[in-house]
Parts: sequence; C-alpha cells; structure tokens
Amino acid sequence: MEKLLQWSLAQQGNNKEAKERVGRPDPKALAQLLGMVQGKDDPTLMKENGAVLKNEKSTSNEKLVALKSMEALIENLDNANNLKNMKLWPSILEQLNNEDKEIQALACSCIGSAVQNNPRSQNDFLEESGRSGAFKKILKLASDSTDEYSRSKALYALSNITRHSERAYEQFEDLNGWQLIPHLLADEKASDKLKFRALSLLSSLISEEVETANFNTKEGQEKINRLKDDKIVDSILNILDKDRGINCLDKAIFILSTLISHGFEFTDIQKNGLSSKIEGLDTMKDRLNEDDFKNLRSVVGK
Repeated sequence: MEKLLQWSLAQQGNNKEAKERVGRPDPKALAQLLGMVQGKDDPTLMKENGAVLKNEKSTSNEKLVALKSMEALIENLDNANNLKNMKLWPSILEQLNNEDKEIQALACSCIGSAVQNNPRSQNDFLEESGRSGAFKKILKLASDSTDEYSRSKALYALSNITRHSERAYEQFEDLNGWQLIPHLLADEKASDKLKFRALSLLSSLISEEVETANFNTKEGQEKINRLKDDKIVDSILNILDKDRGINCLDKAIFILSTLISHGFEFTDIQKNGLSSKIEGLDTMKDRLNEDDFKNLRSVVGK
C-alpha cells in the first residue's frame, strides 16, 4: 500500500527523478489490492478497467493503472480468453494509438501477456487486429519508436503473437517483419536488452521447426533462406562479444547451436568470423550453456 501511495503521488507531479525513484507498482499486487478493496470479481474488474481505457476523459495516470491491473488479470488464461466475449480487445488495442509512450508500451505488454502460450487468445487478437491494424502498429513501434521501453514491450508482444501461430507468422511475413531483426541486431545504439528481445522474436519465429526437429518442410526452408538472405546469421555472429550481457549471448549462441544441429551451413567467411569470436568468448565459457558453446566450437574445429 505504501509503495502504491508513493507511486500515485509521484505520477501527479512533474518530477521525473521522483517517478524513476519510486519505479512501477507490481501489477499483480495492484490487481489484488483493487480486488480486495473493492470486493469485486475478475470480470467486474476487467470491465471497469476497460471502461477507463474507453473513456476519453480518463487521465493518462488512470489509463496506466487500468492497463497494469488488466495485464495482471489476463495473465490468467480464462480471463485472457474472456477478452473477446467481454468486447475488451478494442479498448486495449486502441491504446496503441495513444500519444503517451508509456501507455503504448503497456498496451503492448498487455497484449503480449494475453496471447502468451494461448492459441485461442492469439486468434482473438488477430481477428481484432484485422479490423484495427494492431499487428502493423506493434511492428511499427518495434521498428521506429525512439523510446526503448516501448520498443522492448512491442518486441515482447510480437514474440508471443507469432510463437506457434501459422496465421500470425503469415501476417508477420506479409508486413515485412523479418527486416526488423537484422536491423535491430546491427543497430549499435540498441541496448543488449533490445537485442535480446530481437533474438527472442527470432526464436519464436523458428520455434515450430526447433521443437519438431524439422526444418525440411517448405516453410522451414523458407525460414532458413530468410536467415541467409537477410544476413540475420551475420548479424548474430557480430554480437558475439564478451562485453555483451550474458542473457543476450546465451540466446544468440542457442539460436546458432540450434541451426547447427539442423545442418545449417556456414560460409567460409562466417566460419572465420566465428573462429575469432569463439576465442574472445573462451574466457567466459563457464557462464555460457556448455552444450550450445561446444556445438558452436565444432563448426570451426575447436
């Protein structure tokens, strides 16, 4: 309660340092608190949050609280699946058009949490996106936003929207989404967190082939060609640096190891580059996944 009070007071002022100092309230605690104080069930709270989002007179702070509460509620599978029946998807997706970048980011986070490991909710989102263009807006945020927090949350949403969804993958391709990945990986200004998110998106895009151990299907081969033609593998190799964050490195090495296990053929130039990268990473091998790193070394005979 104390933290929520401090956060609420900070949001009412214009002191940026105060806002950063108090941080963001835990969404689960927020939803639990609202439920305890108001004595209302989840559907009622979801409707009230949706009403706040839909109301043009709601302040940015009110919408932020509503989105945080909504996200905590729809982490529950049944609540996420009720978004369509309760006609709440439009009010969430409309926040992607909000001028407030934090609201845009939280809308992406809300979407990502609703569709995570949830095929029904994925399809509900795609159906509503067909009317609102939400998929395209999220992709644009991930590509063009100058706000790192918004880009990170947009990438989180894209990863969960596309994972194990053929329909979402087709839309991703139609919107030229693949070009986002090498662009982000090659961006020297992008943080390790953003690069990790880009790698996570790539992992989602190839997850079906990875988990079935089969890249030999038509779609699997098309994805392999994408990795080659769009220079994505080159981009991954370029970020293999000991100064990178460990999560980013682990994800990059995992993807490369996966491709190696499925017979991906590196060019001689790529092998030479990989050889020098491995030498640099050798001092931190104890912090990396042992099997994946061995697989990577096997390509250059080390």
